[in-house]
Amino acid sequence: MSQPAKIIIAVVLVAVLAGGAIWIGKMQKQDKNNPSVNTSQNANTSPNDNQNDSEIASTITYNGSTFSITKNTIKSGDKVKVVNSSRVDLEFDSDPHPVHTDNKELNVNLVAPGESKTFSINKAGTWGFHNHLNASQRGSITVE
Repeated sequence: MSQPAKIIIAVVLVAVLAGGAIWIGKMQKQDKNNPSVNTSQNANTSPNDNQNDSEIASTITYNGSTFSITKNTIKSGDKVKVVNSSRVDLEFDSDPHPVHTDNKELNVNLVAPGESKTFSINKAGTWGFHNHLNASQRGSITVE
């Protein structure tokens, strides 16, 4: 095999490997931005949350700057649905910021725009929550 043929084969091989690496990198980035696996211990994740709304005791809706809640007091074991109706990411977590240790049941983490997540709260008390990405955006819920 001639020297120019070897160079051409080497260049083609490098181009194919670089293209594959770029494609894999894009796929990994897409997976991080659109997680399909649940990273929270008790949150059910879905872009169109299939939970029967009659099973939801309270819905917390985020509009990009504030939270609204349908019912501030629920019973232990009740389900809560977090809805991100904004155009920005929401990182829904329990107080205090930034450690989220008051009630880890509320640590839903990322809720993408248009997405909702449902979780249960068992631990009684009044629990603060906030958007980890902007900790001044907060609310609370009481569990009896």
